[in-house]
Amino acid sequence: MSRARIPSPNNDVSTRSGVLALFPMIIPGVDPTDPNGLIPAARMLAPLEVRVPMWNPPPVPLDTPHTLTLYWARGGVVVYSDSLVVNSPPPPLLSEYVMYIPLLVLRAQSGPVEVYYSIEDSFGGVSELNPRRTLTVDMDPPQLLNPADHLEFVTPPAPFVDETYLSNHPLVAFHVPPYTGRSNKDTIHFYVSNLANPPVAGEDGIYELVSDSDPLVAWLAADAFRTLSNGDAYVFFRVFDEAGNYSDRSAGLPFQLALTALPGPRPIPSIVPPRYDDLLINREDARAGVQVRIELYTNWAPGDQVVVYWKGRPTAPQPVIGFPCDVDIPWSVMRGPLTDALAAETVPVRYEIIRGSLPPFASFNILVNVNLTIAGQDHANAPALLNPNLPVAQVWGLVSNTPNVVNHDDNPAGARARVLLYENPQPGEILRFYWNGSGPVATYTVQFGDIAGQLVFSTVIPWAVMEGFIHPALPVFYTTSNGVNDQQSANTLVNVNTGALISFPAPVLKHTLVGGGGYLSCCSKPEVFWGVEWSVAPDDRFQLNDQVTFFWEGFANNNWTPPVIDESRYDDQQSFDTTADLMNGLNFRVEPYEDKVLPMREFGSARSWYQVRRAGALVGESLPRRIRIDLKYPSGGYCKAGDVITCSNDGVPMLVENKRD
Repeated sequence: MSRARIPSPNNDVSTRSGVLALFPMIIPGVDPTDPNGLIPAARMLAPLEVRVPMWNPPPVPLDTPHTLTLYWARGGVVVYSDSLVVNSPPPPLLSEYVMYIPLLVLRAQSGPVEVYYSIEDSFGGVSELNPRRTLTVDMDPPQLLNPADHLEFVTPPAPFVDETYLSNHPLVAFHVPPYTGRSNKDTIHFYVSNLANPPVAGEDGIYELVSDSDPLVAWLAADAFRTLSNGDAYVFFRVFDEAGNYSDRSAGLPFQLALTALPGPRPIPSIVPPRYDDLLINREDARAGVQVRIELYTNWAPGDQVVVYWKGRPTAPQPVIGFPCDVDIPWSVMRGPLTDALAAETVPVRYEIIRGSLPPFASFNILVNVNLTIAGQDHANAPALLNPNLPVAQVWGLVSNTPNVVNHDDNPAGARARVLLYENPQPGEILRFYWNGSGPVATYTVQFGDIAGQLVFSTVIPWAVMEGFIHPALPVFYTTSNGVNDQQSANTLVNVNTGALISFPAPVLKHTLVGGGGYLSCCSKPEVFWGVEWSVAPDDRFQLNDQVTFFWEGFANNNWTPPVIDESRYDDQQSFDTTADLMNGLNFRVEPYEDKVLPMREFGSARSWYQVRRAGALVGESLPRRIRIDLKYPSGGYCKAGDVITCSNDGVPMLVENKRD
């Protein structure tokens, strides 16, 4: 209904007379900012509560009691008042005093009223609230002009309300018939049903007519129609005023509904095999691609889309064009924000079917076990196996002892990898090292107390693994593992020369051997007392600056059976410094006789061989030359420098004299 406008009260502390400071009343349910103070219809069913805050100064022993009087005035005439005596403490004063306007007074008639209060002190002084609070009582509901009044479509469906109609009219407009008691902020409450005379139920939509001068047209969201079954349908309305009074329900506007059925019950999602066959999603699964499968649901319709939620994070909408419908889970959705710490967890996974502008149709959750944690720092290309942020390893031959170099010097000792530990190493994590893509060939297990940046060493890389390669940049890498996920470092390029060595001929002995067994003896020519002479014969495979190391070692037995006599060991180095060296070969002398030869004097044996290095790397090795040694006289003693010796035809020596004696 129309309501009179009364000037707005303000909330200033004021009195009309007297000396007390009075404060604005509180009337629960009435908007204190509403200048008209409209009392909601729900507050008109019981006495109206009025709360009066304690005034100032309050009653004290020298000024007690005070009398509080509440007034209800209409047209400037007080039609009701009530008083309350308030004494000084004890008991303690209240922060506010509650009084009531009786229901009979409240509901006497509609229209504006004034409510205020006064305080009379013990001396007869009266303080009155100023300005007074204006309230509006509205008990007059809007009324339809005719019981047969009903809504009309602004754009009538032809011949029925279908998907096309709702798509073109997301808000369906209706003409509202005139009614009495129209006022600002009236609202139209819509009700839809498949019944011509449905039972009372909650509204299906509300539209506010902001001004009483607005056209009588109201809009209902298209989604309201989707709650109905296809076929006969009706739309009704009521008018509610601002106070909450309402009209009778209108007659129904009949229409025909022909919508596509809404999606039926949605089967729970699943993880497309084989990614979850082990009941865990890890980074290997993420690299291979994780998909969530949506099975057939009832009432599928062209244009349906699906969004999967992985731990609440949505995928991009994907058209549902067939079943099963598999949805890729990108790493960004699976991993989540990079600021989130990774942990083994169980995450909820569900999906929603999207159809036009309707609210989504959600499935139930499934719980999926996920572990994307790694040993070491993560990287921008995750979940890729190659992690460029891991420190790069070094490989050191155990004998060559040069970073990222392995050669024949390391036979048979092998090599080790060494690396600075990654961030936040945890005990039990394992580094596995791979040689030219094969392996693991060595490992390191993180120990308690290990820290990031600490230099650690792998187990030995066996010679058998490294043998047979000639490669200036052979790749070696390692992986980190926390038992669930692996990460791979960038390659270390290792200069490897462990291929087959050039087999050179054995060194040439420059002495004669005597006797049936072919012994180096007192009768050998030239004499051996000044050293045993050897030569490395020319060979087309030698190159200028090749370095030759000649080796000699002796045995106390006649058949080169270990152990080697330590003092007999001998080696010497020479190089092919000139082309003449290449043409003539190299000569070596094993000396001194007393240290290097004489220890094998009594039916001993020895062997010699040489190795060839080129630019520091071993490239070849000769066959060994084995000889037997016998340096004793049949009469006793051993031949030595200065002896005058005669030899029989079969090489038996006899001492004639020693010129040094």
